[in-house]
Amino acid sequence: MKKKTYTIGFDLGGTKLAAALLDNSGNMLDFVKVPVDMKREGSAQKTQQRVIHLISDIAQDFKKRFPKETAPSVFKGIGLASAGPLNAEQGKLLHPVNYPGWKVVPIRDLVEKEINKNGFKTKVYFQHDATAAALAEGWVGGAQGMNSFAVVTTGTGVGTGIIFNGMPCQSGGMGSECGHFVVDVPGLKANPDKVHHYTVEGLSSGTGLLRRAKEMGFQGKSVEELVETGDPKYNILFADMAFALAVLCHNLSIAFNLEKIFISGGLIKIKDLFFKDLKANYSRTVRQINTDLECKIEIAKTKNNAGVLGAGYLPHLYGKSAHKAK
Repeated sequence: MKKKTYTIGFDLGGTKLAAALLDNSGNMLDFVKVPVDMKREGSAQKTQQRVIHLISDIAQDFKKRFPKETAPSVFKGIGLASAGPLNAEQGKLLHPVNYPGWKVVPIRDLVEKEINKNGFKTKVYFQHDATAAALAEGWVGGAQGMNSFAVVTTGTGVGTGIIFNGMPCQSGGMGSECGHFVVDVPGLKANPDKVHHYTVEGLSSGTGLLRRAKEMGFQGKSVEELVETGDPKYNILFADMAFALAVLCHNLSIAFNLEKIFISGGLIKIKDLFFKDLKANYSRTVRQINTDLECKIEIAKTKNNAGVLGAGYLPHLYGKSAHKAK
């Protein structure tokens, strides 16, 4: 019988921090999710310190409540997945879009130092949240046994995790930032200093939806409130969301000849507003290029737990080899 080993996975996003203690079959022994207000202190440095301390506190709490599972003989390490841009090999965030004021932050090393300082001696492994989501889908989700597939995460931002011939599609720790593909060329041409407004993320993320809705007079603070208005004037936002995501899937298929594309993330809860149109738009465009490149698009089986599951998989995947020189 395979020896049980354990990891902790953290998934850090623009609005929340999720964490789970996992066994090596992907089963969750415990799960924690807390809100993270990236603007609360009004200081990027103070926010970074708070977030790092929060991650450490949660890790220490797991260790306290699960001493057997976090013992050195069976505990493999901690995985941290984060929104980007970032360099996974160097463990650095690089001006992350959804963390206001954060610049180049060596978050992997800072988190590891804080956790170790408080008595939990372990390694921390780092990866892009969407790539972690893809790893999770291949580990315990709908992509088991596949060599080339992608997960598109739709939430505060839009991320893409591409597994190509069995490995994350990155070079030098970077890449797979396809949520930043430009899809509105006329818009960008008219406003070249606002590139984020005209990307897939600018049209399809929660942040993008709210920004555009407010430009149309919406006074609320969440996508849920936007949907609850039931106002048909906002239908164009979800139609544009569906089309932008379809263009992204089209481009991924043309580039990588994927076996399947999975949609994940917090906005899955409003899939009835975009998912059917996404698939129809995708089929219509990709078939004009090459029908052999069309693949199925499905909702990820790991759903909203994809990031934390993928983070927990990182110590198994990379082990000592992933912890590069600092």
